[in-house]
Amino acid sequence: MKLMSNEYIPVLLSTIVVDTKVGCDLYLEVCENDKINYILYCDETKVFNQDKISGLIKNKIGYLYIRKQDLKIYSKYLEPCLKKVVESDDIGSAAKAKIVYDVAKNIMEDFFSNPRSGVPVGRVKNWVSTTVGMIMNDTHSSPLINILSYDYYTYTHSVNVAILGLLFSKCIGLKLEEINAVGIGLLLHDVGKTHINFDILNKKGKLTDEEFEKVKMHVELGLKMLSQVGSIEEASFFPVMQHHEKNNGKGYPQGLRDNAIHQYGKIAAIIDVYDALTTRRPYSDARKPFTALKIMRDEMGGSFDEKLFAEFIFFLNQAV
Repeated sequence: MKLMSNEYIPVLLSTIVVDTKVGCDLYLEVCENDKINYILYCDETKVFNQDKISGLIKNKIGYLYIRKQDLKIYSKYLEPCLKKVVESDDIGSAAKAKIVYDVAKNIMEDFFSNPRSGVPVGRVKNWVSTTVGMIMNDTHSSPLINILSYDYYTYTHSVNVAILGLLFSKCIGLKLEEINAVGIGLLLHDVGKTHINFDILNKKGKLTDEEFEKVKMHVELGLKMLSQVGSIEEASFFPVMQHHEKNNGKGYPQGLRDNAIHQYGKIAAIIDVYDALTTRRPYSDARKPFTALKIMRDEMGGSFDEKLFAEFIFFLNQAV
């Protein structure tokens, strides 16, 4: 796979659909006098036609380049044809994983930066369905695990949790429709945080009791937002409403215990904490997977379903 330059990102030629407009400028990488230059090949207003593709294939060129600032545009371009991309035999697992991740990040960043646009349920469902299809047909989890972001933003956390949850759900033998349901809930589990003050969410240090009470409201706010959408299955609500419940009854918002917590809620609770521990936060560095699991076992005893937590450790040992 090609490496990024300081200003340009490589994109596989096979991800560009013939007779479409990508929406951003596409560049060729050219080496002249031992210096790398990037030459405009197709500007954003032009259709990428068969002649352009044929010329590149004839010269054995498999990559074009986009400017870094155009990654969001390119990810949005890929979204409608994501299924075709992940089913392509011409694209490797690592490249597919990055595309899947970037598309999901784009969906959630769009929402969190403009929540008044409404919860993007259709986009979420399409992404989950396509990603589940890829996961079910791929025996290797590592490309998707390796692409996860270790810098914490609410939208990257949502994507990390969804991807880990989809992979884990497959590992423990959930059925296809169950994996889809849990995936939708995981990707949307923190939508209520759009109603919480940004300064509180990103505070460097311990929250006051009053601030923590405000943060806890994101669960019920998220449920209210999703219930107004009307096109989400009931099963997908469990990760949203139970990702802060604890097996010992010390969680919120309902203080549920053990079997009163749905399996999807238990999955969400484990992965939500794991991702929070393994990503950089405003108030803490990212922990290594082993350290995070040790903290969850030793310092959060009783918080998680023991059987599921043991299965999660097994899953990570196989996947990482």
